[in-house]
Amino acid sequence: MIAYLEGNILRSEANLIVLKTSANIGYAVHVPLQVSEKYLPEEFISLHIHPNYREDDISLYGFQNLEEKKLFEMLIKTSGVGPKLGLAILSSISPRQLFEAVQQNNTEVFYHVSGIGKKTAAKLCLDMKDQLKKHSFSGFESGIEHGTNTLTDSSSSETDGIFSALKNLGYSEKEILSVMKEHSNSDLPFEDRLKKALSLLTPLR
Repeated sequence: MIAYLEGNILRSEANLIVLKTSANIGYAVHVPLQVSEKYLPEEFISLHIHPNYREDDISLYGFQNLEEKKLFEMLIKTSGVGPKLGLAILSSISPRQLFEAVQQNNTEVFYHVSGIGKKTAAKLCLDMKDQLKKHSFSGFESGIEHGTNTLTDSSSSETDGIFSALKNLGYSEKEILSVMKEHSNSDLPFEDRLKKALSLLTPLR
């Protein structure tokens, strides 16, 4: 499995570079837009590689640091987010912006990424928050630490976040309020409260 490549750029286009290694082998590597726009032909570059295997194709996705690669691999674990969409997210949103959007449940940050609607954005925030708590990142974190929400400490802010997430998933205000009123538990973590609300709302559909 290819995990790392370095060499000189033969050519580049939006989100893609052809990298020539010391063995004179050229690899087509999909990269964030910032990388393909920054580097010129003949410049040296090193990339951490995520290979994506399909029945009829092997695609390589490259990142300049392991943290960004790890974020990409978390993104594509979300239902509805494939490698191309994951790369589009990292081309449009910085790692710090992604951390803050997930922590604050700010789904609107994802709306300007082509291919992401309200439901996908809401699911991204929920799934990514669970994953980010399990991994350590250097320099990107903004409020996510050992499962503690340092950006929104009050239960009212969390309640607003849950309401917003459920609204973005297509539930009506009446449905959301009925579940939150009868089954609210401010002692539970944000993610558990949201999952509980989803489990109660699903049978209503």
